[in-house]
Amino acid sequence: MKRLTLLLLVCGAAAAQSALADVQPSLDAVRAACADDAQKLCAAVQPGGGRIVVCLKEHKDSLSDRCKQAAGLPVGQSSSPAPVAAAAAVTVPAAAQTKPAPASKANPAKASPAKANPAKVSAAAGGEKFAERVITDPDHGGMRAATIHVPEKWRFEGKVEWHYGWVEYPVSSSSHAENPDNAEAYFQYPRLRFDYTEVPPQLRQYVKGHQYGPGERLPTGALSSPPQPAMHALAAFIQKTRSGVSNLKWLGQQDLPDLANALRLEASPNQHGVAIKIGYDLSGQAVEEAFFGVYYLSQGANAGVGAGTIKQTNWGLQALQSFRAPAGSLEKRMPIFCVIAKSFYLNPEWARLSKAITDKMLADFNQKLKEGYDQLRAAQAIVDQTMKQQAAFQANFDKQEAAFRNSGGVDDSYLRDGGKRSAADHWDDVIRGVDTLNDPNGGTTQLSNLGQYHFTDGFGNYRTTDDPNYTPEQAGEVGSWSRMTTAP
Repeated sequence: MKRLTLLLLVCGAAAAQSALADVQPSLDAVRAACADDAQKLCAAVQPGGGRIVVCLKEHKDSLSDRCKQAAGLPVGQSSSPAPVAAAAAVTVPAAAQTKPAPASKANPAKASPAKANPAKVSAAAGGEKFAERVITDPDHGGMRAATIHVPEKWRFEGKVEWHYGWVEYPVSSSSHAENPDNAEAYFQYPRLRFDYTEVPPQLRQYVKGHQYGPGERLPTGALSSPPQPAMHALAAFIQKTRSGVSNLKWLGQQDLPDLANALRLEASPNQHGVAIKIGYDLSGQAVEEAFFGVYYLSQGANAGVGAGTIKQTNWGLQALQSFRAPAGSLEKRMPIFCVIAKSFYLNPEWARLSKAITDKMLADFNQKLKEGYDQLRAAQAIVDQTMKQQAAFQANFDKQEAAFRNSGGVDDSYLRDGGKRSAADHWDDVIRGVDTLNDPNGGTTQLSNLGQYHFTDGFGNYRTTDDPNYTPEQAGEVGSWSRMTTAP
């Protein structure tokens, strides 16, 4: 995997140069040969941002024979755009190269590099000629969403999908290209987005409706799953994506901490690149495939009512892609795949459109969320007021009962049954729904008056029933039970 790592990082920094590595002279030789041309033709140009590269391209016919020869260009003839770009690129530091634009929020899985040649990219990389392919958006009149360059003879398919109800994952894109002559292929996969919500035990009784299990699609568009380590997440994706292959073998894996920077991805919390190489049989032929992805994970808590009690984790994989080739040739062909991966270009007009749509969806969602929290706050206020009223009622009732108990002018003989308990005692039993009974253990015991007949075994165990023929022994109870009498 070390060779794969090196090639991938070279791809992220300068894909075109990597693709030409096998056919161009040494970079040091080209840099030395073209340094005078840069000094002579572009002395007034401020270094940085690719400006010297552009300047040399504009003066391609004026380059010295020494520079052209070192770059492998025909001496005495006009230079073609692609080789000149390669020659110019090595005359300035890497920091001065043309830098890709930031990733669009509409598709953060891919950066949008500056277009070196808008019309068509034709590069001699291992004998391959590249051609532009277009990914269109069928939901918006077939608008060009993105372009990518693949070997001219390769078959290509790209797709943009909208899900207007998925506020967290409304749009996704994918593409793949395949060599008709062998098993070589490039795959770009949609971003994987997972959500996991942790509800504290005291609030779980309020969670109603369907409870989503791992892998199920949530209403917001994300998949439900607790977070996994980066390498485990990529391995699980591979197992699902290549579930139908035969003779699957895990050939290696590697952490790529700088992969997000190499691919110029927009920063996300806890980003971490990973790679896994596998082998399997395809149509009877042994092939190898390298998968790359950038892991991310962010955590937060709810606002509003019970703020901070509900924890949510958003995590997943972005920049998911894989390269496939016949066994033994994957690393040799990696520069070709780098050209494909790095050539992805997002149409700015489509990016603006998709951002406007997603922003509107998010604003509507947040408004509904706010309304929901407002309703919860109003409901909580009603509950609080009801509890206060209940407490006041109970306090007043206790006060009245105490006054009634202490009153000496009440004739309660009709409730006394000739015994020792007052009318207030009997009234209290009625209010609380109990019967006061003589207990063999000593004193009296109060049991629910929902049953007319009460029994005890003398050891603090009681049974109550409305069946006059019931006895605990007949019901299978252990011990000796006796029927209790009402206290006077």
